[in-house]
Amino acid sequence: MSPKALVRALATLGILLFLWGAFALFRGSISDTSAQLELPKLTQADVDRITSIRGPDTLVLARSDGAWRVNGFAADHGQVDQLFRALTDSTARSELLARSATSHSRLGVDSTGRTVVFSRGDDTLLSLVVGSQGTAYQTAYLRRSGKDDVFLYHGNLPGLLGRDQDSWRDRRIARIPEDSVAKVLLMRGRKSTTLERADSGWTIASRPADSTAVSRLLRGLGDLTAIGFATATKADSLDFTQPSRRLTVLGRAGDTLLMLAVDSAADGYWVRRAGNPAVFRLDFWRVDELIPADSTLVRHSP
Repeated sequence: MSPKALVRALATLGILLFLWGAFALFRGSISDTSAQLELPKLTQADVDRITSIRGPDTLVLARSDGAWRVNGFAADHGQVDQLFRALTDSTARSELLARSATSHSRLGVDSTGRTVVFSRGDDTLLSLVVGSQGTAYQTAYLRRSGKDDVFLYHGNLPGLLGRDQDSWRDRRIARIPEDSVAKVLLMRGRKSTTLERADSGWTIASRPADSTAVSRLLRGLGDLTAIGFATATKADSLDFTQPSRRLTVLGRAGDTLLMLAVDSAADGYWVRRAGNPAVFRLDFWRVDELIPADSTLVRHSP
């Protein structure tokens, strides 16, 4: 073989070796990235405790007698349902991004991440570390606790796992059907009045009431939901022994359906329902709708 032919043969062999190596790397890359984050299909019946820890903050969702509470407060069962649906979401997907612990800090799945543990009794059913958000919508980095593999997760599960205490709490104050209300006792400052259902319609202080204003009040009672909660410090600063406003709703049998005490501050109205230690925040307009001035409830002749 001539020297020129030998050079061509070696060059051809080198190209073939390069292509083989590139194909092997490509095949390995495809195999790696096709790996999925495997999550157990947990239901609410499987779990009685969810603990979420990030730094000094700990959040505990606990189930007892079928009811969920978050750090001792009543939890919104709709939010809990949403979380467990996300765990079994067949449309969610994930991509393996890294297999080394050296990547954990960069992706936020090290000690700075949020660790979420699903458990039943003393048994851990699932433990995840939720890291930084991805660049795309509803994406974040996840890994199983004790594992090095890091996945980019596409779905709403990471966002749900990152909710704070107030986001999990039940904001419902009252759900009172309109036709169950017979009488409403209203107090603004030192002035009190009574709104009462009669055969001829609603009356206020024995005078015909404005049907539109009454309907607005009753609709508010049908879906009375807070916009937030008072912190412990804020709750201590409020005075519900001498509230600025008070609302009492009585049923057709004379039973008390709702007692609400209101205290106002520069940052809004704060309310407490009798029998419930929670202090809720309501919009200004909602309180004015529920406990309006007498003049807005009286029917005026055309």
